[in-house]
Amino acid sequence: MKNQIIDFLRNKSILILGFGREGKSSLDFIHRELPEANVAIADQQEIVVENTTVFSGENYLDACKDYDVILKAPGVIIKDALDDATKAKITSQTDLFMRAYHQQVIGVTGTKGKSTTSSLIYHVLKTAGYDTQLVGNIGKPCFDVLDEINQKTTVVFELSAHQLEYIQASPHIAVLLNIYEEHFDHYSTPDDYYNAKKNIYKYQTANDLLIYGDIFQHATPEEIAAAPAIKVDITKTTIIPREQIRTQLIGEHNLLNIQVAAAIAYSFRMNGEVFLNAVASFKPLPHRLEYVGTFRGIKFYNDSIATAQEAVINAIKALGDVDTIILGGMDRGLDYHPLVDFIRHSNIRNVILLPATDERIRQIFAEDRYLQGLFPVKDMREAVELAYKTTSPSKSCLLSPAAASYGFYKNFEERGDDYKNLVNMLQ
Repeated sequence: MKNQIIDFLRNKSILILGFGREGKSSLDFIHRELPEANVAIADQQEIVVENTTVFSGENYLDACKDYDVILKAPGVIIKDALDDATKAKITSQTDLFMRAYHQQVIGVTGTKGKSTTSSLIYHVLKTAGYDTQLVGNIGKPCFDVLDEINQKTTVVFELSAHQLEYIQASPHIAVLLNIYEEHFDHYSTPDDYYNAKKNIYKYQTANDLLIYGDIFQHATPEEIAAAPAIKVDITKTTIIPREQIRTQLIGEHNLLNIQVAAAIAYSFRMNGEVFLNAVASFKPLPHRLEYVGTFRGIKFYNDSIATAQEAVINAIKALGDVDTIILGGMDRGLDYHPLVDFIRHSNIRNVILLPATDERIRQIFAEDRYLQGLFPVKDMREAVELAYKTTSPSKSCLLSPAAASYGFYKNFEERGDDYKNLVNMLQ
């Protein structure tokens, strides 16, 4: 299987587009398997790589026209910067891996929930004794495990829209959890984002399996019906009775994620008791409704991963006793009216607003003269200090930003860690 990837790249000039974690993994793979290959790197940042041609700076995309294959990393934004002929040369680790290992892949995507669901599926399979690898958006490039895969290996692949955008093969088992408004800064139109997500099942056949959830606002029932794969609507299908489930995961949305894992376990003919024991032993991932601790009688939760409004609403519903919520971050122009309307009709008394979305969210609240308990702050430290002052004992304070972290933090993990550190430091 690995040879199929090597043969595709052999005797071609290759441009690695984007030199983050995946780009470095691609270069290592090419140097190891095709040491004589004509390979170069293009990245917006100024970088230096020994014995390798590098294109960097504002016009780094200009190099794309001069190479046979463009091996694109997920974080590189193309939009309309390249013509169709050049875009046709784009592939990626995900695309090449999916073409070679399609039959062994469980692919998981969704605007929210894909990391938890991917990790849960991997944990269940691993606990049940299957030869399993977890790769992709979770943090491990798929090329890094090529030498650890044999014909019996099942690969659980967490897939972002950026990884799905240019693929030409879909996984044998595709999980499409949900599609919400998100990442529009990466795409020319919202439909481009939605269509990237739907690539997870676009190339499936009648021998494949599609498990889907909350997607009908962006994928019509007719569209799903036309997909050739065997289909499971997880919002209408109970694989394991809920009363049998013991789990450390919080919230209705996570019960659906467990049903996804159950559907896959069923397709593997896994013993029900083995599955339930694996679910019970699964530990929630950091930054996803993560319990930080109880201090001064206040329960603090870190949900820094929640950059979509639907995820924030799910978090509020899951906890049930949120008295203070911390919102805000990078302003991507999202319409916050649905979230504001939900909060307005909830029991939340305090809304702490971080920049840069603070003023725009405040103005939406002001449209209905809801100004009591709105607190714009300058940074996370001030937000946590205020949370300690305003949150009622025995209630919860929730960081669930409904905004990206970029411009203020390196990523959502750094934002969540800052919040947790401040909660502990200021108690």
